[in-house]
Amino acid sequence: MIAYIIGGSGFGGCVDYVTRRKLEEKLYKEQSKGLKADERKYESNGGEDIIDHLSKDWKLLSSSGDIRIYEGRKAMADDIARPSRQRKPIKDPVGHISLDFHPDDAPKMTDELMTELAQEYMRQMGLTNTPYIVVRHFDKAHPHCHIVFSRVDYDGKILTQTTNFKKNERVCKALNLKHRLTQGKSKLNTDVSKLRGKDKIRYPLVRNIAGVYIRPEIQDWDSFLIALKQQGITVKEKTGQSGKTNLYYCTGRHEFWYRKLDPFFSRENLELKFKARREKQQVAKAQSRTPTQPQPQPQRKPQPKSKHPEPIVIPPLPDIVCGVKIDRLKQQAYQEGKFISIGICDPGGVVPINHWIWYDFDKREPVMSRTYPYDHKIPEAFQRQLASKQSPASSSQGTGIRFSSPSLGGNIPEEQGFACGGGVPDDFKHFLELHPGMSIEEALHRFRDEQKAKQRRQGPKLH
Repeated sequence: MIAYIIGGSGFGGCVDYVTRRKLEEKLYKEQSKGLKADERKYESNGGEDIIDHLSKDWKLLSSSGDIRIYEGRKAMADDIARPSRQRKPIKDPVGHISLDFHPDDAPKMTDELMTELAQEYMRQMGLTNTPYIVVRHFDKAHPHCHIVFSRVDYDGKILTQTTNFKKNERVCKALNLKHRLTQGKSKLNTDVSKLRGKDKIRYPLVRNIAGVYIRPEIQDWDSFLIALKQQGITVKEKTGQSGKTNLYYCTGRHEFWYRKLDPFFSRENLELKFKARREKQQVAKAQSRTPTQPQPQPQRKPQPKSKHPEPIVIPPLPDIVCGVKIDRLKQQAYQEGKFISIGICDPGGVVPINHWIWYDFDKREPVMSRTYPYDHKIPEAFQRQLASKQSPASSSQGTGIRFSSPSLGGNIPEEQGFACGGGVPDDFKHFLELHPGMSIEEALHRFRDEQKAKQRRQGPKLH
């Protein structure tokens, strides 16, 4: 379940939208002209569904006790708006929230369960003591409903919770766990191939821009623009009437204001990040040039050139990637060739999506993807290089090479192979497929707990 906070300024327009007024008027006109009804029309049900209607696209599930549900849309809108008239008018007095559920939950999403979830969501968000209606829609492949309420309660107080997006995210996660609902990957497990219109362009554009930004060689605005152009993306700056300059990212014939993609992509923010990246790399270069030990004797004969290949050096990631801070442990794991995961929200989304980042040894650049990197492998030459840098204390713990990722915290053999980016056990792969919304750390801990519980049920092995 994901909740989208929409808001609005007109009660009548919002009620008309959720109750499909335009579609109803069209169907009534067709019926009055004696046209043959299609499968979307049915005879009036005598008011059992609150309002006599012809469309199967919507159904009123619930409402507060003081809503005149049998007297039409205007009466419902007036009743919802009544508390807002007790005080000075406010901006956007209409509360409008869409609760969207994963398509996998459709078989069990009955009207009763959806009503319970909507009312429980309002209670946990603190949206109580206010008139409301809950309307279910059937016009999409995934189950969803709309909650329309007054942002001014019966006591004349403003319900500010509709702007608390962090709380909205926590409540959705809690309800998903409680009712065992599928945790969507924002926008209901968005598959770009199934999107339409501008969304089909917008989602890949965000990922492409982010993929360019994380490349360590991109250290200024000009190199950022050049790299974007190689991806078929151009940038425009337009000055409005107020004198403020707005940034637009363009691909093909489409252009998007940076805030519609991600506020992180503003020019001011990116130039600050590039400046910090340059300073960090300059400090690292200066430190590498400073000798830590006395120089060898000058009379020593020059040694022949080593036949060993150049060491592989993985440049560090930026401190912040798409608004997500890369901590020291993840940075260390990445520079050891392992993959790491971060949670990034899609445009308009509230639930972070797992994105995997790893270093591509062939292309010699970082890669970011939503797809779990099953095929990621660390070259043997790089593993030997890391092993040679290990201290004697760490190497004395075992004769084999051990790469345990700090971000994964593994001490078991299964984790050793997993953290190395090598073979992943088939049972763990299957576990990840069953829990697509779970981060790798959570999945690993849950998988280990289930394995231990399974062993306890089986009892000790007999020899």
